[in-house]
Amino acid sequence: MRRLALLAALVAIVGSFVHSVRVRQEEPEARTPSDPIAHDPLTGAVLLDLDDDLSASDRDALEARIHAAIEPHAWPTGDAALGELLHEGAQLFRLRDVPTSELEDLHAALAHDDVQSVELERRWSLPESAEAYRLDATTTPSAPEASRDGTFAPNDPFYRHQWHLDQIQMPKAWTRNRGEGVVVAVIDTGVAYRDVDGRFKQVPDLAEPRFVPGWDFVDGDDTPDDEHGHGTHVAGTIAQSTNNGVGVAGVAPLARIMPIRVLDARGGGSWGSVAAGIRWAADNGADVINMSLGGGINSQAIASAIAYAHRKGVVVVAAAGNTGRGRVQYPAANRFTIAVGAVRFDETLSFYSSYGSALDVVAPGGDLRVDQNDDGLPDGVLQNTILPRAPARSDYLAFQGTSMAAPHVAGVAALLRSAGVRDPAAIERILKESAKSKKDRSRYGAGLIQANDALRAATKELGTTRGLTALGLAGLLVFGLRRRLAVSATGVFAGAFVVAGGVGAIDVASIGAAAMPLSFVGAVGALAPLVLSLVPLLLVGLLYGWKNGRGLVAGAAIGVAAFAIVEAWLPTWDASWGGLAGPFLVVTSLFAVLLAAVVARRGATD
Repeated sequence: MRRLALLAALVAIVGSFVHSVRVRQEEPEARTPSDPIAHDPLTGAVLLDLDDDLSASDRDALEARIHAAIEPHAWPTGDAALGELLHEGAQLFRLRDVPTSELEDLHAALAHDDVQSVELERRWSLPESAEAYRLDATTTPSAPEASRDGTFAPNDPFYRHQWHLDQIQMPKAWTRNRGEGVVVAVIDTGVAYRDVDGRFKQVPDLAEPRFVPGWDFVDGDDTPDDEHGHGTHVAGTIAQSTNNGVGVAGVAPLARIMPIRVLDARGGGSWGSVAAGIRWAADNGADVINMSLGGGINSQAIASAIAYAHRKGVVVVAAAGNTGRGRVQYPAANRFTIAVGAVRFDETLSFYSSYGSALDVVAPGGDLRVDQNDDGLPDGVLQNTILPRAPARSDYLAFQGTSMAAPHVAGVAALLRSAGVRDPAAIERILKESAKSKKDRSRYGAGLIQANDALRAATKELGTTRGLTALGLAGLLVFGLRRRLAVSATGVFAGAFVVAGGVGAIDVASIGAAAMPLSFVGAVGALAPLVLSLVPLLLVGLLYGWKNGRGLVAGAAIGVAAFAIVEAWLPTWDASWGGLAGPFLVVTSLFAVLLAAVVARRGATD
């Protein structure tokens, strides 16, 4: 019987190791091949993504290889041989004017371990179907609806036309969370976030959302002003001023927007700018990234940037594309990206939405050809944005597209992050598990996102379910050690239940997060497993001398062990450690159990 118990324990430990690594990972590879009929035009440059830790001597050797490959043609010497630096941390460069006859030699020369990727750079653009409907000036604003039990009805006068927010349960979700303390990077055409000498003007209904510094990768400066309108519309869906008596509402109105401009006034931008924008956002405090852009051909530099952001704890959301075909476009099809398709008012897939095996979820994107909700307006996604080719003028425009669907998901991801879920894989899992399921997974993925259900699921994971699970495990551990207890059983049970239930029900990593710098909050989440592992030792050091309190110490150690196992299986902390955080938590659990046993046994001998 003892051997059987030991074998079962060994299987459980090994299973916990395997699961704790797997649950923090996404799909093992990119899920969609490049589209053979895609028309992503070449920029004429070569995009060079070097190893992030490349040494000075390695760079010298690399420059020599580039010279040898391009000979006999003239080429700059020194660091200029690597071309234009797009992002220093990523070691991302753009080489222009490489002789076409030497491209094959250049590829061969750069096929080394110190080069992550080398590729002919292309341009991506906004998804097609940029049709828009401008709200008629004669449209009469409606009186705000009174909030009903369990719901919140904002007093924004045109909210009645935002069927898309009702479709994803926002009236209930707003009573739970509104995105406070979360930064969402909008990687797009920029955002109309400020007034500039009559050239640019902040749109009225984005006056309340707080903006954090962004960057313009088109002009190479720190003023990512929108000259198109698309990025401002996307930012509005995420965080439009809500319940301010003006215009319309947004999904996460208390979130902060980080404008990242990678697309020009025509809606096009290079791979290098997109890759650099992702890295910049991840390095400067973004919690969520929204990309309503893309194309049919994959970029390795962008895929690497997305993986980097994911490792930093950033949720990456992207539009599936507007091709109407069964192939999700890039970057949505990349690993570690939540790919979003579009539905219309009746929750059927919009005619333009891309779909396929890489699709994760769907969200409202609209259909301007119909008025299914009978409000007198075409069924687009209505937000406040600038007018095309007139950055100083704004109005309320209804757009359609997966570009409009993606920011709904980014907004809900911001709500989950604000609610305390720090792990990007956990946020994606909650979004999928709480989605309104559809029969055809190829066309709808996991289904239509539901904000309130997602927040409820997050609350369960962070609260009651996690606490009760930890309590149950603690009880089993105490029962398993009952014959070794030489201290007060009451103290052991009390210590175990208080620690397991308390830590399980409270998101320790997010306590005081709203009042702390985002970098500090991220550090707390990343270091949380290490801090947890030190708790049993700290308790022993402080309380072991109190003889009557050793039962509490042993119980507290058992409580830590129980919670560590729960976090290993249901991760919410922003900690991956290259896949090692889960196994570390399993080891922490074993160590805590052993420490509890030692304390409990020593209690009788002193």
